[in-house]
Amino acid sequence: MVATYLALTWAHWGGLALLVVGYILSVSRGTISEVMVWGARLQLLLGLMLVAAGEIGQVRVFDHMMIGVKLVIALLVVVFAEISRAKAAKGQGNQLFTHAAAAATVLNVIVALVWL
Repeated sequence: MVATYLALTWAHWGGLALLVVGYILSVSRGTISEVMVWGARLQLLLGLMLVAAGEIGQVRVFDHMMIGVKLVIALLVVVFAEISRAKAAKGQGNQLFTHAAAAATVLNVIVALVWL
């Protein structure tokens, strides 16, 4: 189970990389990139799997309050990315929700690093 947990941890970092690269692409193109949207979805899914693997395998003891806060922020990232994608599909190329998703991502990283 430790190997699974470590693999999920690295995949979770990969999802963060997708979010960052997707944001850079989004800013340069003027509309949200699908890479950012899929990175947000992947981060949410991998985060849930990471906590499940850590709890089931007793690899790590989690602070459930921190996990709850991070879950809410991750949901906000996905919601902002999806709203931005829907607006872009309708031709309303507003970057507000793209920037909000990026800001929520940074907030989630800060919570992860500070709240240990």
